[in-house]
This record gives sequence, structure tokens and C-alpha cells, in this order.
Amino acid sequence: MPHALVVEDDPHSLSALAEVVELEGFTTATASTLQQARELFAERVPDLVLVDLMLPDGSGLDLLKDASGSAATEVVVITGHASVDTAVQALRTGAADYLTKGLY
Repeated sequence: MPHALVVEDDPHSLSALAEVVELEGFTTATASTLQQARELFAERVPDLVLVDLMLPDGSGLDLLKDASGSAATEVVVITGHASVDTAVQALRTGAADYLTKGLY
């Protein structure tokens, strides 16, 4: 079964995203900080990462850079603070997609 890591600091959004991903047939791990996400990523490399751009202890783009060494992992950046600069940076760093909150 494919595995997903959902990283979001808002607890309601985190549980909603995890539920949607599980309905698509993924096992799911959740994290609300960059540090927690890194620990979970080290324990089990996910097939999919959904990561918020703005986390309390850093940027979701930092996790994207960490995941770039794993060709099997697709990363989708999700943000309520969208900008052309961060979208371009995310896609250049290897994100599969860049979504704005409210549209997913």
C-alpha cells in the first residue's frame, strides 16, 4: 500500500488532508512541524508528501530539499501564502505540484 506524509500546522486542515489521502488508499503519517516531518521521513520514506509552505519551525521547501534525494517520493507544496517566487522555487526544487489553500 502506498504511504503518504501530510505536514500541516493547522490541526483541522491536517486531519482533513489525512482523511482525503487515506480515502485514496494511502497509509498516512502526519506531522505539524518540520522537525516531526523529518523524523517521520527518516523512519519510512513516503511515496507522497503533502507539505504546508509555512510551518512553525521552518519552510516546507526545506523538507522538499530533504526529499529530493528520494526519486520515489512526490512532493506537493500547499500554501495559503502563495507567491510566484515560492511557486517557482518549489517547482525548480522538484515539487510535483504547488497548490493554494482553498482550492484543494
